[in-house]
Amino acid sequence: MPIYQKFSDDNKQQTINYAEDKLKRQKEQENIINFRNSLIPYKQATEKAISAGLGEGYTDNIETCTVYWDKQVNYDIGIPIKGDSMEPEFHYGQTALIKYQSSPDYDGQVCAVGNVSMGNAFIKCVTVEEDGLLLQSLNIEEDQNGERKFPDIKLYWDDNPRIIGKVVAVFTPIEINNIFKKKLELLRVPFNYFILYILSFVLLRKKKASNCKG
Repeated sequence: MPIYQKFSDDNKQQTINYAEDKLKRQKEQENIINFRNSLIPYKQATEKAISAGLGEGYTDNIETCTVYWDKQVNYDIGIPIKGDSMEPEFHYGQTALIKYQSSPDYDGQVCAVGNVSMGNAFIKCVTVEEDGLLLQSLNIEEDQNGERKFPDIKLYWDDNPRIIGKVVAVFTPIEINNIFKKKLELLRVPFNYFILYILSFVLLRKKKASNCKG
């Protein structure tokens, strides 16, 4: 306050404007940090793990990466969704959270299925039949010939298909890097304002000094 009281009215107003802006930026930073701390990490199987069949018995020894969401769900493994065969409920790039179980609770339940012979995994509506698993898509779009773009898939028991588990949730991962990038941008703005304020204050003092000499 002793320094502030020595300022001219114009410099006092600039100081208040700067302080108000810095307080606003500080609150935004705190919101970002609080949001970051509230995110829940989820283990998602990598492409390598999926192509390898997700390991024997789908244990915790499979290769995973970490993705983040702001909700807590009881799950065992996350699987990335590829393609648009399960739209409009599931979209490309989302993560499906799976709870391990060897069979669906009912016919047509959305489950993750590993096709060991082909080295891939599906998120489909699953029905257990006598000779294998029937996988059906939610997307009922048709091509120009009137044929379904995503026809039913039949995996026979001879192909050694495995039901990984049921889908308990699906979400679009929250990018941590974008949060930190925004945080850095917010930190950079007040610092730039501070430099501009110091320069303007110095120039103003030089101008007053030259006027006094004149």
